[in-house]
Amino acid sequence: MKISIVMRFHDNTASGGRKIVYDYANYLVSRGHEVEIIFEADTFYKLRKLNILKHLGHFLDFVRRAKQQLTITWLSLDKRVLLKTCYSTKRRMFDHQDVILACDYGIALELFEKKVNADRLVYLIQHDEKVYSEERIVRAAWRLPIQKIVVATWLLNLVKKIESHVVLVKNYVRKSDFYIINPIAMRGHVVSLINHPNKYKDTRTGLKALEIVHASFPDLKVIFFGNFEPPENLPTYIYYIQKANIKTLRERIYNQSSIFLFTSILEGWGLVATEAMASGAALVSTRNGGVDDFGIENQTALLNDVEDYQGLADSIISLFNDNSKRIRIATNGAKLVQSLTFKSSAQKFENVLIEVARKAQNNG
Repeated sequence: MKISIVMRFHDNTASGGRKIVYDYANYLVSRGHEVEIIFEADTFYKLRKLNILKHLGHFLDFVRRAKQQLTITWLSLDKRVLLKTCYSTKRRMFDHQDVILACDYGIALELFEKKVNADRLVYLIQHDEKVYSEERIVRAAWRLPIQKIVVATWLLNLVKKIESHVVLVKNYVRKSDFYIINPIAMRGHVVSLINHPNKYKDTRTGLKALEIVHASFPDLKVIFFGNFEPPENLPTYIYYIQKANIKTLRERIYNQSSIFLFTSILEGWGLVATEAMASGAALVSTRNGGVDDFGIENQTALLNDVEDYQGLADSIISLFNDNSKRIRIATNGAKLVQSLTFKSSAQKFENVLIEVARKAQNNG
């Protein structure tokens, strides 16, 4: 198959959603498919507000950053995956493609409105994208009569209420990247937490919970990490790591942690949570949707309502006070996420694309 993957411009920093797409691109070329990734500066669709002004801003961004789109340094991308860039897609770009994969709501709307063959168009949904845009616009994209792939069960159930052309391909954890080095039983009062400015990640609630934990456990150490600058005036018990690579995540963050604290209000999946679980950290999480596929209450995780910093703190304290419970939850969690294999997900992903191409060919 000839496959085009259309994504928005990137800034060459690690991203869970982009990692999934790049992993699949690598797998598809290893299977003999021809794959190109097109980074698009401007997505034009009818529901977008201030289209003229956004055209201008995105054109300037295209002039400034187009060449940078052809470099990805934080992940090893197979050289057979062709990287391209454009200001805006045109229908003729896909005349010879068997499948076109739209990686967000705006791209899906744009390509459908440009009458790129709908029977060749696949829309990858990795989150309820209302966290990035207006809900009415996202729902309009979800209503498009095209094949959709979602990465989590809660997304499958939500999209099915709107449109039926949807299939679940769960996210995965690479066993070669995330595994237990530091014995679970030997870990101290260490909690890790990701830093993210998006309000739906709700980092603030996590920090408030950890203040309470620190009052009970003065030897608490918090490993705080992310691609962004840390908040100002962090307490001395919080250690910040910026732009961690896979080795740093595995060895200096997850494998040092007794507990991974996952505080999102709404989450597509939660790759960092499954990575931490695979590395032996017990999961304490909010009930954020994405956790549903791997967070089982009192078996693989302790779950709390969103924004409940006291409940999150109590869960952490309970695990620090009961080491056997922490070990049990961490061990169960590591075992569960081992079943979320890349091979299984990649094969299912490929099969969906093959079926879309086959139907399109028959209809052609």
